[in-house]
Amino acid sequence: MTLEETSHINKLRELFNDTEELLQFGTWQWDVATDKVSWSEGMYRIMGYEQDGAPVLSDEFYLSHVHPSDAEELRHIRSNAIATKTPFEYTYRITTHQKQQRIINIKMKFVLDKNGEVIKGVAINRDVTEKTKMLHDLMHYKRIVGQKEEFLNVGNWELELETNKMTWSDGMYQLLGYGPYDRKDSIDLYEFYRLHMQPEEVKKANNAINEVITTGETYVRSSTLITRDGTVKAVEVFGKVLKDQQGIAAKVLGTVRDVTRLKEYEQELEIKVQELNRSNHDLEEFAYVASHDLQEPLRKLTTFGERLKNKCAEQLKDEGILYLNRMMASAENMRILIDNLLEFSRVTRLQHSFERKNLQEVVQDALNDQDLEVEDGRAEVEVLDLPEVEMVTSQMRQLFNNLVSNAIKFRRKEVLPKITIKSEKLTKTEKDKLKLRNGNLYYRIIVTDNGIGFEETYSEKIFQLFQRLHGKAEYPGSGMGLAICRKITDNHNGLIMAASTPGHGSTFSIILPETQAP
Repeated sequence: MTLEETSHINKLRELFNDTEELLQFGTWQWDVATDKVSWSEGMYRIMGYEQDGAPVLSDEFYLSHVHPSDAEELRHIRSNAIATKTPFEYTYRITTHQKQQRIINIKMKFVLDKNGEVIKGVAINRDVTEKTKMLHDLMHYKRIVGQKEEFLNVGNWELELETNKMTWSDGMYQLLGYGPYDRKDSIDLYEFYRLHMQPEEVKKANNAINEVITTGETYVRSSTLITRDGTVKAVEVFGKVLKDQQGIAAKVLGTVRDVTRLKEYEQELEIKVQELNRSNHDLEEFAYVASHDLQEPLRKLTTFGERLKNKCAEQLKDEGILYLNRMMASAENMRILIDNLLEFSRVTRLQHSFERKNLQEVVQDALNDQDLEVEDGRAEVEVLDLPEVEMVTSQMRQLFNNLVSNAIKFRRKEVLPKITIKSEKLTKTEKDKLKLRNGNLYYRIIVTDNGIGFEETYSEKIFQLFQRLHGKAEYPGSGMGLAICRKITDNHNGLIMAASTPGHGSTFSIILPETQAP
């Protein structure tokens, strides 16, 4: 053999070795008669041996690296293949020289002598460990996706626009009422899908796809599907176009979600809301009528009580005068309670139009109602810059009137009441925390006083109807002022909260949107 031929053979061997290493395979031969085995360099790499110093190769030596149960199966398959003189393929587990677990795929064919007897086996071993792991992970992922689809009642699909070829996930079959054994790979899913839609829904689906192809955006639409057993399901369909490198729409990815139960819940909730609104309306009407009708007998009670006191005071003993005064005081408390109840009912019942106005003016009007206290220097009020918001002016004026009145009423003895009213914009984080609409601007109006305060545990209770933290003798009132404030903030799609420490004043925070747009 010439030097040139030797060099060429060496290059071919080098190329074959590089190919084995790149593709992770090795070749080997097995002499059936002598049990002698020869390996390529790739086989040594797979089995974890160096060619220099490797043990004597034999069939039994190789089989000693195969997992015991797989080795028995491999012998059985190989024996049958020798008997039938046919090639075979098998995947099994081995343990390398370095004690690593690998998965091997073997393909073996046999060389026959002139009498047709098997004399040699030629095989290729391929390391498929990574491929098997990837396949296992893929199957695991597919199983998880299937479980999620079943749990969430969703199915996914993909539509090739050029061919109208559609592919489905298992969730689509489940939505339509088909089990694993009902699925046919050969059917045209595009047409099969439309068989489960009403004719008008097919037209809407085509229009939606054409529109999304034109606009290049996603779409969401409500639809219905008819399942295998004829049940009609309400679904929401989400679609998105994918374009090719030329910017041409190539396929549509879609998700179908079963919202039948959700729609049923929405209908039930709507009925409950209507019933609740009707009940609330009836209660509000009753409260208004009852409070209004109580005014007349109360006026008579007060009038005749005053006449009795003016005309018969000399005939009444001290005990009689005491009883009469207590009756008159109770009648006055009843009048205040009825007035407040009527006011609460008006805030609840009447619908007012919103107007954009500066809160500064509204607060000033509310302070004018407290002029005897403020102008005479018996209370100090500081109003900083306040924003413009959409409001029902009369209600907002009443809100600040109640808050300022409370701050003055619940003062500390021998301490001049000081009230501060200021505002600030809410940050996005604050809006998210309060679950407010991000699309709108919200202001926090802060009303702070230096009064007697209250325990923090009552910060929610004070906004309930008829709730009082102090006796009427010490602090007169009906316990409805803050309940009216909350009703007003509710009417303005806002919030009101309180924070306080006994002896250190209170802080009321009113959250108001800049606009009342939906």
